[in-house]
Amino acid sequence: MSVIRRVIRPVVTPVPKAPAPSLPPDEITYRGYRIQPESYSINRTAWSPRVVVSMRIDGHWAQAMPLYSPRVVRFSSREEADRCALEVAKAWIDTTVQSR
Repeated sequence: MSVIRRVIRPVVTPVPKAPAPSLPPDEITYRGYRIQPESYSINRTAWSPRVVVSMRIDGHWAQAMPLYSPRVVRFSSREEADRCALEVAKAWIDTTVQSR
């Protein structure tokens, strides 16, 4: 006598992937200024926020100014560091525009 066994396989539904974090583009304009995130690697596991801000003069971007976070901050990814740098740049621009 032979026994036949049915193999029952579980139904696996794919888990949707989490959306990728919103990354800042390579170049952003804000209140007439150009912002370029340029965070840099400290070591294999840490990134420091940095951004370059330029303003338009005579039809081209000039007076590039690098900005760093006012706090000693390190992030585990470049994307996180760039987001911090973007906030620093916006705060600096807001202060600069208000003083004019």
